[in-house]
Amino acid sequence: MDIIASGLGMLEGPVTAQDGSIVVTSLDQGKVFRIVDDSVQTLANTGGGANGATEGPGGVIFVAQNGGVPPALNQKRSPAGVQVIEANGARRSFGEGMRSPNDLCFGPDGFLYVTDPTRKPERDDGRIWRCNIDTGECTQILTCDWYPNGIGFSRDDEWIYVADSRHARIVRLPLADPRSETVETFITLDHGIPDGFAFDAEDNLIIACPNFTPAGGDVQVYARRKLVEVIRPGTSKLYTNLAISSDRYLYLCDADSGNVLRSRWPCAGLPLHPFRSVLSSS
Repeated sequence: MDIIASGLGMLEGPVTAQDGSIVVTSLDQGKVFRIVDDSVQTLANTGGGANGATEGPGGVIFVAQNGGVPPALNQKRSPAGVQVIEANGARRSFGEGMRSPNDLCFGPDGFLYVTDPTRKPERDDGRIWRCNIDTGECTQILTCDWYPNGIGFSRDDEWIYVADSRHARIVRLPLADPRSETVETFITLDHGIPDGFAFDAEDNLIIACPNFTPAGGDVQVYARRKLVEVIRPGTSKLYTNLAISSDRYLYLCDADSGNVLRSRWPCAGLPLHPFRSVLSSS
């Protein structure tokens, strides 16, 4: 894999934005960066711990702000919730009541879905929220006794997929009926911890997997619930999140080194909401 940016701290994100840039977040620096033609720009100083990110209508960037709890070690604090970076530079936030948001994505219904684990060693407590980005109203749709991390939708749009970092599995729950009783295990990893993930256009599930054993972290690829490939980009223990662009590049965050990595991918990424329906109808 090629290094396209370095020294950016404990990285999360990344977002393949509609304008062709790559947006990443830095937990320990409390910043959001935009990478354009391998040049790094500071998009926002968020403070706290800028974790997962996604793009909304009009180029607006939504950031899961964990409030500055570990591993965010910078001194500038920020309230936990969702931070919004408007295309014109204006900023706002919502999500009062969230404890330490981790990741977020848009659903086919236009709502923003946010994972909100409690940051404690047991990793046994968390919530998932559904938010109206126009009003800022957020509804807690699930409480769980596990650690909800990455979140996303596959091609069929019927299920919410969530990384359970406590039990090393990907779970899913029906969008139409998201309750504790409807959560089911989709896959269980045989090594590593699932963090951020993405689906590609062939509906393969690609997971960034930290691993604190000597084996180190990797990227795991699943097709029809079966592990079909393990990619070891290097020796890092903290490959935290990834994205796949429409022009067939995989972008991977290495939080150990602060590097953003890039490599070719066999197919395009599955477009994220709210852009999926626009692209499929054009």
